[in-house]
Amino acid sequence: MPQESLVTIATFTAPHEAHLAKAQLESSGIEAFVFDDNLVGIHPWYSLAVGGVKLRVFASDRQDALAVLGYRDPLAETEERCPRCESFDVDCERNVGWRLRMWRGILLLVFLGIPCFFRRRRWVCNVCGHQWNGPVDKGPGS
Repeated sequence: MPQESLVTIATFTAPHEAHLAKAQLESSGIEAFVFDDNLVGIHPWYSLAVGGVKLRVFASDRQDALAVLGYRDPLAETEERCPRCESFDVDCERNVGWRLRMWRGILLLVFLGIPCFFRRRRWVCNVCGHQWNGPVDKGPGS
């Protein structure tokens, strides 16, 4: 019998916040699970290292759980998938290294007359940690 996978719908820095959200989901009839709460409870400074306390639900309950908690759906903005593990649990690091690219663009404009302020989006998979470049993004404010 195939087992349904769990997806992370929220991360918290404190274990009690995750358990409150879990209780809210379970009172609505959605089964939820909290991961890494014991590690972060014992060593709070590990919270950033392990990615925080994770609240996970079954993939089929994802939309309902986000609605109960009042969170926006990050997948509604993008349909980007990880090319390695095909997970939808990805984040866009749009502002990584933007200052370096800005100064490089200014220098190219001043010395060569070439406007070069385009940059690529960097995507990171939250499941396997794979990083890849996405489509071209125009300007630092877009």
